[in-house]
Formats: sequence, structure tokens, C-alpha cells
Amino acid sequence: MMAAKKVSKKIVVLGDPAVGKTSLIRRFVINAFDDKYLTTIGAKIVKKEVQLRSGGAKPDIDVTLMIWDVAGQKTLGNVKQAYYRGSEGAMIVCDITRRETLLSTIDWIKTLMQVTGEIPVVLLANKCDLMDKALFGEKEMSEVSKKLNAPFMMTSAKDGRNVGEAFQSISESMVEGMS
Repeated sequence: MMAAKKVSKKIVVLGDPAVGKTSLIRRFVINAFDDKYLTTIGAKIVKKEVQLRSGGAKPDIDVTLMIWDVAGQKTLGNVKQAYYRGSEGAMIVCDITRRETLLSTIDWIKTLMQVTGEIPVVLLANKCDLMDKALFGEKEMSEVSKKLNAPFMMTSAKDGRNVGEAFQSISESMVEGMS
């Protein structure tokens, strides 16, 4: 049996303020959730390993994700673009209780791709534990997803729904075609 190939990949997690970027990363990395809102200043970087196992069809790969949690404020655009350099994947997060955050996903991707070129992106509709307060759902996410040619997932940092799957999905997209 061959040893798993080891690779390191940089991903950025982007979206408007308070959509849950830091909470999603925290849920994924240390499986915890905190209701307190803390504004991210600049960018915070954490790392976590994801194991991709194919069951023999393809080589197994251990991906060390360098996860950049980038502040959501729209100011300091040029500084933020520096954080995007070298990114090999992205997660764009919106909040189902705030429709404007869904519309912002288009701008986030546009700005990102100006720096990185075409890279894999996954859209995350976060806070799906608050469906009773939702201002949009899967139908609207599907429309934006098609427009941006990026898959989407409904997530909840609070209860962990689809968080691991989202990071698994972006990891698989980034290593697709590697052998």
C-alpha cells in the first residue's frame, strides 16, 4: 500500500461581516461554537489536515489546509487583495437571515478572481439552523450558484451541519487532477 501524498493548499474564507466565517472555521478546526461576535481584523490563519481517501481508485491525499479567515469589511480593498494571492480555493459565505449577503457573493468572487484567476469556489449559505428567520433559501442559492458556476451548501456553524462536508468538498476540488 502506498503512503498518502501530502500537499498544502491555501484557501480564503470570504463574505460580509457577521455571516459566520470565523464560526464556520472554528467549528471545522476545533469542533466548537461561540455565540459571541468578534470582528476579524485583517486576516487570521489556521491550519487543519483533511484526508482524502478514494478507496483505491485514485491515490490517497492528505491535504494541509491553510485557512485564511479574511475580514468582511469592504474597506481596505487593496490590503485584502494581498491576502488573496496564492489562494487555491475559496469559500464564500452568506447569511440566510440577511438577503444582501447573498447578493454580495457575486462581488466577493469577482474581486477574488481578479487576483487569483479561476480557482475552485464553494458558496455557503450559513445559519441554516435559523430557517424560521430565513430571507432566502436553496432556490435562490441555486440561482446564484449557477450564475457563478460554483456549488453551494447550506451550513450551520452552530449545530455543525455540512461544515465538515464543505471543507471536504473544497479540498477535493483543489486536488482534482493531481496524481
